Order: sequence, then structure tokens, then C-alpha cells
Amino acid sequence: MQDELSRVVDALPGLVWTALPDGQVDFLNQRWREYTGLSVGEGCGRGWQIAIHPEDLPGLVERWQALLASHKSGEMEARLRRIDGVFRRFVFRVSPLTDESGRVIKWCGINTDIDDRKHAEEELRLSEARKTAILDSALDCIVTIDHEGCITEFNPAAERTFGYRREEVVGRRLGDIIIPPALRERHRQGLARYLATGEAHVLGKRLEMSAIRADGSEFPTELSITRIPVDGPPSFTGYLRDITERKQAEAELRRSEAFLAQGQRLNLTGSFSWIIDTDKITFSEQLYRIFELDPALPVTFEQITSRVHPEDLPLLNEKMNLARTDIADHDYEIRLRIPDGSIKYLRTKSYGIRDREGRLEHIGAIQDVTERRLSEKTLSKIQVELAHMAKVSSLGALTASIAHEVNQPLSGIITNASTCLRMLSASPPNVEGARETARRTIRDGNRASEVITRLRALFSKKEAAVELVDLNEATREVIALTMSELQANRVILRSELDGDLPPVMGDRIQLQQVILNLIRNASDAMSGLEDRLRQLFITTLLDDDDCACLTVRDTGVGIDPQNVDSLFDAFYTTKSAGMGMGLSVSRSIIESHHGRLWAAPNDGPGTTFSFSIPCAPADGSDNGGIGGIQASASMDTQNVTRNP
Repeated sequence: MQDELSRVVDALPGLVWTALPDGQVDFLNQRWREYTGLSVGEGCGRGWQIAIHPEDLPGLVERWQALLASHKSGEMEARLRRIDGVFRRFVFRVSPLTDESGRVIKWCGINTDIDDRKHAEEELRLSEARKTAILDSALDCIVTIDHEGCITEFNPAAERTFGYRREEVVGRRLGDIIIPPALRERHRQGLARYLATGEAHVLGKRLEMSAIRADGSEFPTELSITRIPVDGPPSFTGYLRDITERKQAEAELRRSEAFLAQGQRLNLTGSFSWIIDTDKITFSEQLYRIFELDPALPVTFEQITSRVHPEDLPLLNEKMNLARTDIADHDYEIRLRIPDGSIKYLRTKSYGIRDREGRLEHIGAIQDVTERRLSEKTLSKIQVELAHMAKVSSLGALTASIAHEVNQPLSGIITNASTCLRMLSASPPNVEGARETARRTIRDGNRASEVITRLRALFSKKEAAVELVDLNEATREVIALTMSELQANRVILRSELDGDLPPVMGDRIQLQQVILNLIRNASDAMSGLEDRLRQLFITTLLDDDDCACLTVRDTGVGIDPQNVDSLFDAFYTTKSAGMGMGLSVSRSIIESHHGRLWAAPNDGPGTTFSFSIPCAPADGSDNGGIGGIQASASMDTQNVTRNP
């Protein structure tokens, strides 16, 4: 009977063993021995402990001792070594066998392999942990529902977005929580249709819809719905994202684009992009209008060059070739010749950039400056007329000085001619004396001619002439022209002209008009002085910016510091008979020479007016600067009197 029982136990698939009341193992079935590779002799007693994982053995022994002491059934877990050396997790279940008096006479145990189950449980826990981590860390709202439309999951992002706590919404219908009332029936019908027919209109698609928060406010969302691949009734996961900021940004972008388009249309400016590698050109809507091209057609170089004025094609080609080889900024003007024969003036500004791959792209703006150019021409003509009128009016003010300058040589000519006649009528004739007198007559005639030539040049109406100008010499000529008037007004003139002053590039007559205006203004400012000398100081020097500077300082009535800036405004004057154009036109002349004109009250009595203009390059070239001087900068010599 005992042998038959042993054979039955050996045939059991489990690892069966028995132990004496003190815990000493006295039987190991065949399955246990085959699994561990231990014989009965090796495994009985406490020999079985060598098959237990060293890390688990202390806990297992402690638990086994506790069961022995309690005389109760129990179980414990430990890793058991397989014959190939691999440890697998087992549960050790043990029960006491007692006699009629309750005394333990034997312990019966069985070891069950739970390693696969443990791995499955760990995978499940890990999967749940990953799921929880994903749900908790997701920036998007994740909401799951069952086949009845009830919420089964509501992640933290959804809590933050919708204003509900998870425990508040789990088990409630989705349609009652986050779907606006106007869309709830549509949602219900869609879910019912899918359950009945399997027809899905929204699954796997990216949608935009409105959602509702706990406070009742609606907001736009981006939604994607998928079915959870599990057996049984279908479940669904929705991924939602609050796109309020994106919608606002899109609206702002559309608004900005509309403003940009309207702004470009109002200021006649269009923008373009030119990708060098592909020669792809993109025009803005306004640029299509400027070039009068069909906006439905892509822009090509042939279309552009067909509009450019033939005389400006070389400049355009030069700029385009430069743009292909570098990323420098470009600023230039060209003309368009429209098919109807009209001409447009365009100003182009662009700059080059490179993308991450190093590809070169030029981005720029083109402005239609036709009206400005035509206005400038008209204004230039008006300014020429105005300046000439001012010069002619000044001629009357200089009449006495001019008459004195011309009368002196004329008187000399008459006197010398009379003397010459007397010498020739003498007996014998004084030929040598007459010859010398004739020479003086010629000298006085030339002197009168020079005065007339200077006056004609100063008051002539002609275009600006750019040349090298000796500012000292030009100043001396103006002083000579005004000296008689200054003396008549009891003005004492002193000059200190820098002998090393480099020449300037400009229009000699225009600069002399400025000097003349400043001298006569200074003289007028001192016309009423009786308590001090009327002194006028003229100096030239080279300033720290390598500019030629001329200063006219008087001891007159001075100016109010608050009115300094107004002195150069058109039509501002303190004279009852003045037009107020002298200093305004003077400043325009100096600024057209790329210089500046300013005034300042003296520490003592009087005022100082100064102007500075760049010196000419050492080679005497225009250097692209003074070529812009226009005849409109002609000087208005109307005088301005300082405020007392």
C-alpha cells in the first residue's frame, strides 16, 4: 500500500514533498527530484535548501519555522533552481497532518510554478504604469468611453482643460460633460450608427469641433478618435487639444496679412522673394499691380525684364548677378516702361539670407516712387523760380554797394581819359605819360568788368555746377562785393581764413549766396547799434570731422534761444519787409552739399551762424555725393534780423 501511494505521488505533475513534525524533509517525489536534479539522499533533511535562491532562503526558512510553530497551513514564495541552473518562482503550500489528538505527525507540501504568472502580472503592472504615466504626462486631453458613451478614463490634462476632476466624470455620459448642447444629438446618433452598422465617419480622422468646459464656456478643439482593440463591446479613446491660442494666432495672422496687403496698397510698396538655387520668384499682390502683371501666372525673369526700361536693364542685370554671388544688401532705383507707354520709377531694397541648408534667398520690397519723383521735379522748378526771385529782390538791396563798386573804376576811367587827352595835346605831346595813363584806364575798365561779371554770375538763373571750390577765395569775393555796404553801415569786418583749408566739392555760386546772406544778415542785426562797435568776424577752419567750416559772428542784437530752430523755417522773419526765405533756402543749399547750417547766441552780444560741408576727396572726384545738388537749392538772399 505504501509503495502504491508513493507511485501515485511520483506521478503527480506537482513537486510534492513531506516533512517530519520538526520540519526535516523525509520524502521528495520523482517530479521534485527530476526538476531540481537532487536525489532523495541529497534533498532530504535540510539538503533541499541548496535548491533555493540564496536571496530567498532566509525568508523562506523564517516563514517555515513560523508555520511549524503555529501547527497551521500556509504558503510561502521563493525561487527554486531548475536542473539547468535556471531559477523560477514557486509558491510553497504546506498543511499539517494530525492524529486524533491534534498532534502533528507529518507535514505535506507541494511546490507550484508561478513564474509565468508572476511575469504576466509584472507586465500587466508595467503596462498599467506606462498607461498611467502616459495619461498623466500627456499634454493632450485623453478621454475614453465605452459602447454606451460613458467615460471610463479622464487624464490630468483633461481635468485641467475641462475643469472637472476625474472622479466627477467617470461613469457619466460624454455627451453630457464636454459636448456642447447643439452637438449632443449628432454625437448620440453617430455612436448609435457605428454600433449598429460599423460605419465610421470620424474614426481615425483629425477633426475640429467645439467643446464645453465645466463653467459652460465653449472653446475650439482638435479631436482624433480611435477604437480600442479589445474583445467584447467596443471602447473608444479620444485625443483632444485646446486650439484656442492657435485659432487666435491664425486670426491675428489673417488680420496682419490683410493689414499688410492694405498697407502695401496704400504706400505703393510690394514685397518679393527670390530663391537663388531654383530661381523661384514670389510677388505680393501689390507687386503684381505695380508691374501690371497677371496675378494668376507665376512670375518669371522674362516678365520682369520686359517691363524694365531698356536704359536700366544693365543696372538690373548687375544687381542680379551680385545677388547670385553674395548676401549683401541692395538698394537701387530703376524705371519701368508699361505697355501703354507710361514710365514708373521704382526703388528696390533687398537683403540675402541663408537657410539651414545654406541655400541663398533674397527678400525685399519695391516701392513705386513715381509720384514722388514727379513731385520732386515740380518742386525743383518752383524752388529755382523762388530762389531766383529772392536773388533779384536782393539786387535792389545791394544797389548802393553795386553802384559804388562800379562807379569807382568808371570815375578812374574818365579821369585817366581826360589826363591822356591833355598829355597828347601838349607841345610836344607827352607820349610816355599818355601811354601810362592809358594803361591805368585799361586797368580800371577791367576792374569794372570784373564787378559786372561777378554780379551777373551771382544773380544769374542757371543750373547747379559742381566743381572744386576754394571756400576762402569764394568768401573773399563776397567780402569784396559787400565791403562798400559794410563800410557805409559802419561795420568793422575782420576775417581769419585758414590757409590750409582743403577745397570742397560743390556749386560755387550757391555757396557764395549762402555767405552773402549770412554777412548781410549780420550787418542788418547791427544797424541800430549806437552803444558799441559794430564788429563782424568771418573765420574758416577744418573741423574734427574733416569738414570745411565757415563762421559769421556779429555783435548785434542777438536772438532768443527759444527761436533758434524757427530761424530756418520757411517764411519765418522778424523784418517788416522780409519774406523769410533766406535762411530756409540757405539750409537747403548746405544740406544738398551734405553739410549742415546752424545758429547759436554768443556768450556776449550778438549771434554766430556757421555751416560745415565735407571736404573734397584727395583725387577731386565727386564720390557720388554732391552730384545730387539740385538747382532748387539756389540761394534766397532775403535777410533775417534777430529778435532783440
